[in-house]
Amino acid sequence: MDVKLVTKSNIIHGWEIVEWKNTTGRPQQEFPFHLYHNAWKNNRSTFAKESGWRVGGLSAPEDFGYTNVKSVRVLDGTGETDITGTFSYIQPDDGNTDDQTVCQVRSAKPVPNGQSIRFKIEFETKQPKPVARTGAIRDYHFVAQWFPKIGVWWQGGWNCHQFHSSTEFFADYGVYDVKITLPQNYVLGATGGTAKSTEQNKDSTVTHQFYQEDVHDFAWVTSPDLVPTVRKFRHIDMEEGERPERHHPLKEVTVILLTQPQHDNMIDRYFTATFNALRYYGEWYGEYPYDAITVVDPANGSASGGMEYPTLFTGGTNRYSPKENSSPEGVTVHECGHQWWYALVGNNEFEEAWLDEGFNTYSTDRTMNAGWKPFRLIRYFFGGPGAYSYVGIPYVISEVDEPPLGPGDRGIRFGGKNDIMTRKGWEYYQTYGLNSYTKPALSLVMLERYLGEEMMYRVLRTYHHRFRFKHPATSDFISVVNEVSGKNMGWFFENTWFSSNLFDYSIDNIVNRRLPPRVGVFTNNGEPEDSTAPEQLKDYECEVVVKREGEAVAPVDIMIVFKNGDIRREGWDGQYRWKKFLYRTDSPVSYAIVDPEMKLALDINYNNNSKVVREPSYRSLAARKLASKWMFWVQNYFEFAAF
Repeated sequence: MDVKLVTKSNIIHGWEIVEWKNTTGRPQQEFPFHLYHNAWKNNRSTFAKESGWRVGGLSAPEDFGYTNVKSVRVLDGTGETDITGTFSYIQPDDGNTDDQTVCQVRSAKPVPNGQSIRFKIEFETKQPKPVARTGAIRDYHFVAQWFPKIGVWWQGGWNCHQFHSSTEFFADYGVYDVKITLPQNYVLGATGGTAKSTEQNKDSTVTHQFYQEDVHDFAWVTSPDLVPTVRKFRHIDMEEGERPERHHPLKEVTVILLTQPQHDNMIDRYFTATFNALRYYGEWYGEYPYDAITVVDPANGSASGGMEYPTLFTGGTNRYSPKENSSPEGVTVHECGHQWWYALVGNNEFEEAWLDEGFNTYSTDRTMNAGWKPFRLIRYFFGGPGAYSYVGIPYVISEVDEPPLGPGDRGIRFGGKNDIMTRKGWEYYQTYGLNSYTKPALSLVMLERYLGEEMMYRVLRTYHHRFRFKHPATSDFISVVNEVSGKNMGWFFENTWFSSNLFDYSIDNIVNRRLPPRVGVFTNNGEPEDSTAPEQLKDYECEVVVKREGEAVAPVDIMIVFKNGDIRREGWDGQYRWKKFLYRTDSPVSYAIVDPEMKLALDINYNNNSKVVREPSYRSLAARKLASKWMFWVQNYFEFAAF
């Protein structure tokens, strides 16, 4: 590609040459391309329609963006063939004829299987005001999904979806060689890390050339205000707390941090978070293979925080974020982690977003737990939205840890029944975030607890290495789980990924019955029974009832603790609605817990997982406190009414 940014108009002019090799197994003559910026062209696009006929906060004509294709030519050994006349917009998802986010061209003759075709496309992209993690504000330009991008031949057909309000992207791996011309005072960060070359032009502009192999996208950011800092990530020797059998010396990586001038106090925290992500993801799944990675601290109001692209990602923080707060650490780890789940394992984000967002949310939680002590809950006052964070006066609630990724998530409790997880991103009813991030992440926590941490490590490392630089589907991951674990985990995925049923197991009832004195005849076929036998000396019959309150099914463990300290552990397949356990003992049951190890991370209500047998004289302190307060107000009411 060779492009130039005109900063006054926010327009990018240029051309690209796309070389596509036919590996489909059949001749191809029609070729679809994404034109993502047309999602922000007007309020009739599918993106706008799904957003309530709005495009973010855009209103004035100059606020909107677009991509215009000026010409399309096919290059071959004899010259050029102009096929611009075959250009047309198509709407493969919803038939919305106002949507122009996908176009199609037709070559003069079919391209045989195994052969290649080269398109030269001249285009113009107008950046919108910030929307959906791209756009221009003041002199800050974040440029993403900005060029005509060919679709992917996947699972027997072209996969080139329109841009929806709740979906991301999908593209083939390739080699990007990109020249970008800018005013000479602008700092530039881009996919590929360090510019391959720079050339001063006579018109006070500079042309930067970036080159990167084995990536499926190219993004860049530029502004005269960005402050670059460069450090090297190294992880060779085993560090404290590292398990010897999992230690892997990792490739040295040049980390380029581009910060806002006012965030100079966040530089060390950005680097620490990036280094931790490179280390832990590299140890667990496989080393980061590229030479460099660029970390962008976005400008306030740019709407570009918290987003991932190959070898480049954005974070977000504010100058006053206290050290007890996980900003920028949390977003930095998560977006850096997408280099493994999205950039290296290139799943279809339109149709199976959980394969990157869910896997990465799970991995982010593991990294945060491994790399830092728990962060504290923070509340901000007297402020407003910043760059992927809230800007205001922070108050640290030192007694409360940040909410962990854990059981009983309220989103699953209240919205989990809306959709099964395995749907296309635009087909959910109000649950895209839940089914792309939260539920798949918690399902992986649950899978780890059923398989064991060591087995989960082997599963994910195998999956990642097997599908690096490929486009896996959900079925591929399930096959790896079954293969590596040696178990058929079909029941697990049927009840999690392919179901909207909810997990909820409870201890429904505990009954301790003291047996009455022995009265009557107790013989064994006429012979007197041994009244000193252990069974005859047990005074209690205890009953514990476990119940499946939800519709989802999983095997569960039950722990029953008796008053004398004895413990019984039971297993139940969880299939029927309830299960009763009976015991003849010399001590009553004190309490019982279903799923004591909390394997069911998707259980929506852990409050009913245990039950305690109270003494008859027991009175709840909480109940007495509430009763006292109630009586206080009742008494005051009658005193007031007596006047």
